[in-house]
Amino acid sequence: MLNEIPFEVREFIKKYISSVSLLELLLLMKRNPQRSWTAEELSGEMRTNNSYASLQLAELVDSKLVIPGDRQGSFRLTENPEDNKMLSELEFLYNNRRSSLINSIYAQPMDSIRDFANAFKIKKD
Repeated sequence: MLNEIPFEVREFIKKYISSVSLLELLLLMKRNPQRSWTAEELSGEMRTNNSYASLQLAELVDSKLVIPGDRQGSFRLTENPEDNKMLSELEFLYNNRRSSLINSIYAQPMDSIRDFANAFKIKKD
C-alpha cells in the first residue's frame, strides 16, 4: 500500500504531517488559500476544540507551511509553489487513495519506535 504513495510525498509527510487531522486542516486551508484563518475559525470548521487547532497551527507555523495572515491571530497558507504543489498531490491522494495515505502518515512514527526498540534487543552471538 505504501508503494501507492510517491516517494516525494512520503518524505513530505515524514517531515511535516504528524496526523490525519493536521493534513485535513491543511487541505481545508488549501481550498481557499488567500483566506486567513484563526484557530477559532478552524476549530469550528473542523469540529475540534480551540486549543487543539492552536497547537496544529503552531506546528504548521514552525514548519513554515502557514504564515501570519492579514488579521491579528490569523494564518494562511504559504505561497511557496513547491509546498502548494505537494498539497495538491496530497489532496488528490486523500480523495483517491485515502487509506494508503493514512497508512503512510501513521507508518512513519511506528518505524521510528520499532527502530528504537530494536536497538535494545539482546542479540545472540
